[in-house]
Amino acid sequence: MKLSRDTSFIFSGWFLMQKLFLTLVLFCFWATSSQAVELRLMTGPEKGTYYQIGQETSLVTAPSGVHLQVLPSQGSWENIVALFNSDTEFAIFQIDAFAKAAENLYRNTGVSINEDIHVVMPLFSEEVHVIKARGKELDFAKQQSFVVGCGPENGGSCLTAAVIEDVYDKQFSYTHKDYESAFDELRNGAIELVIVTAGKPYPLLVEQTGLDLVALPRFKKSSNFYSWTSLGPEDYPWLKRDVEVFAVRSVLATMIQEEEGLANDLVSSVHYSLLSNKDELKKTGHPKWNDVQFTGYIKDFSHAGALRSLGVCKAIKDFGYSCSDMVSGR
Repeated sequence: MKLSRDTSFIFSGWFLMQKLFLTLVLFCFWATSSQAVELRLMTGPEKGTYYQIGQETSLVTAPSGVHLQVLPSQGSWENIVALFNSDTEFAIFQIDAFAKAAENLYRNTGVSINEDIHVVMPLFSEEVHVIKARGKELDFAKQQSFVVGCGPENGGSCLTAAVIEDVYDKQFSYTHKDYESAFDELRNGAIELVIVTAGKPYPLLVEQTGLDLVALPRFKKSSNFYSWTSLGPEDYPWLKRDVEVFAVRSVLATMIQEEEGLANDLVSSVHYSLLSNKDELKKTGHPKWNDVQFTGYIKDFSHAGALRSLGVCKAIKDFGYSCSDMVSGR
């Protein structure tokens, strides 16, 4: 059926109205956060996954006026403390580390950390690497005590090591040297295990030699925190086979309070910048972007600004557009 000139005009007018409406939505969404603002994002060691994810996050937030200073740290525990003390506005950390920190704080002070820290976006699962020296006979199930290197004392790897010690009823003696030194001690027989919680492929591990992974028996710890996956030769060339390991979810979180106006808008801007650039991040960024739950949220724990960003993106999709289309055209 051939459309008349009048009918074509009506249809073109309708699509124009759609575009104008979406432009208005985005204008209102970005207006209060359009002025440049400098904020901080605490990550992890400079050779680690958190740091690279942080650097790539700062690249996609900058065009919206949110300039993130990416700060290295010793890991999850230090980041949570920094958030709670307002020494940073954003941080990446393991969700089990947060649960442990919240439990300890509430038990000791009666203060709920949940009122001060909220999730911006659930990120990726980090694999727990339990590493031994290649060729060394080690029976994890039968041996009761181990000397374990886990990196910085307040890092997420040491927290996970404590979880392993608890659920498998083992006795660990810890050393807290840097991982390079720990791997040397592992190969020399001075220690028996090194535990590293990091997203695969962890660059520092890729370049190692003379190492092997220990396969742990499955346990029934809270499924809210842990899942099971595998690591293989495609992740680390020194592996000869696939090894089953468990993993823990990490999150991007903020101490910016939930308040109408600039506070919520800043968090919305960071969230929407990630959401609208997800295809490019997956294509050119760290491999772990492919595991990020861009449209996910954690009930009663996600920031109102993040939920607002999800709502805006859904409205755009309802009109047949993608969020990345609208950003590229703004």
